[in-house]
Amino acid sequence: MLNKTVVLVLSLLFLSMPAVAQNLPTVSAFSPQGTVKKVRQARATFSEAMVPFGDPRAAVDPFDITCSEAGQGRWVDPRNWVYDFARDLPAGVRCSFHVRPGLRSLAGTDVARPGDFTFSTGGPAIRRSIPYAGQKGISEDQVFILVLDGAADEATVAARAGFAVSGIQQRIGVRIVTGEDREAILAAHRWLFNDGTAREQVLLMQCRQRFPQKAQVSLIWGKGVAAASGVATEQDQILRFETRENFIAEF
Repeated sequence: MLNKTVVLVLSLLFLSMPAVAQNLPTVSAFSPQGTVKKVRQARATFSEAMVPFGDPRAAVDPFDITCSEAGQGRWVDPRNWVYDFARDLPAGVRCSFHVRPGLRSLAGTDVARPGDFTFSTGGPAIRRSIPYAGQKGISEDQVFILVLDGAADEATVAARAGFAVSGIQQRIGVRIVTGEDREAILAAHRWLFNDGTAREQVLLMQCRQRFPQKAQVSLIWGKGVAAASGVATEQDQILRFETRENFIAEF
């Protein structure tokens, strides 16, 4: 009697199993996911053919898309769909792809609907700096020109960035250079924008106190520096420098 009861329970469980477990077509692969830099395209692979071979129905997108960046979807082949963004995505972008309700395969079978596929380009990161990382002989009141991969929220920079200096225990805060001082420095470095870098992607920063001479200096672009969208960095980025020696003249 017990064995018959177990069989009955298992039969009922099988009948109530979700669609995914009944071998319905589904998204077998999606990329990118998580935090990824330099994104230009998203790609989805389905477990079954979704459109006839050679059908260019770009307007029939299989996903509802939530993203601040423009793009266009298209079928590469019956099972592979790609979404081409209009540009390389800057920092601070978060995108979500959700399988559309009622989506069917080429055979007319409903496609299983897993959770959203999401990715972000992370918080603003330093692409390059002047002076460059590792440079020796920087001045005690050095202004650092930071070229970012996306505009940063200055309030989070002030709160999360800083300097670690040899011989000083606590981290030192930063001062963001603005106004006429910023414009004068950028005027002397116009070449920074030759590659299409936007002005809001260039940040000028200075330590709140003078560095000692012949000291090891670490610029810490801290975890939590965010873009205007709220997407923030997930770990520290550290650039190391060394200040110049005392000037000595001997005769």
